Amino acid sequence: MSYTDDKRELLKLKQGIIEESELIPVDEEGAAHKGKNEIKGLKNRLANFMYHYKWILIFGIIFAAIIAFMIVSTVGKKKGDIRILVFSGNAETASSLMYKNNDFSYAFTQYTEDFDENGYVYVELFDMNLSEGQDYNYYYTNQTKLFAEISLGEAQIFIADREILQTVLGEQSPGEAFEDLSALYPDESRIADKYYYKIKGSKLAEAAMYEKSCPDDLYIVIRKEGFKGMSGYTDKMAEKHRRAMIVFDNIVKDNKVTDPLEEKK
Repeated sequence: MSYTDDKRELLKLKQGIIEESELIPVDEEGAAHKGKNEIKGLKNRLANFMYHYKWILIFGIIFAAIIAFMIVSTVGKKKGDIRILVFSGNAETASSLMYKNNDFSYAFTQYTEDFDENGYVYVELFDMNLSEGQDYNYYYTNQTKLFAEISLGEAQIFIADREILQTVLGEQSPGEAFEDLSALYPDESRIADKYYYKIKGSKLAEAAMYEKSCPDDLYIVIRKEGFKGMSGYTDKMAEKHRRAMIVFDNIVKDNKVTDPLEEKK
């Protein structure tokens, strides 16, 4: 028998055209051995599958759990009625602001309305330490986060010391970047140099339990209406600015519109 005949006969066997071949002898011992290695029973097959693919299965489950967590977190995440950026280039002030984060959130909640009418008031307050002398990676992360937030235009209220406020403006002048608060509140003594509302001694500081330890050089500024972010000036930015002005007006007039304790019930 030639090699070509053997190959043709094997092909027929594999394709099921014939079940036996006179040209190719059956290896009875090998067939018997093959039968012994066949895994029978659902339980044994599952055990065999787990033995060979357990790590793929484990990583698959972990990956699916992460995706599920991200979806639930995104869907279930509270949407902020207003976003506020808090930052400082002074190490002591930055540390103090980070410590007072929850108190500031509590205070701002009192002056914030349920703008999106979803049944609760939620203030997003992002604090960033921009002081020198800290870990470079941490500093760079905070700096990147701040400039990204400013560019997006989601936050219209900034709390910071004067020096860092002027630094983050880049080539913009305060008049180009911030609202002229003195024009809106000409009789308000807490407004310095048109744009800066001093927090120390204010009702806001009192609400945040920050009367004594609040730094003298800490101010609120409002992003000027019409600021064009990365995507230009949008209706969404206009709405954020409108909310910021309402909240600031409530602060100046000490008009508390929300009880944070009721919000938690």
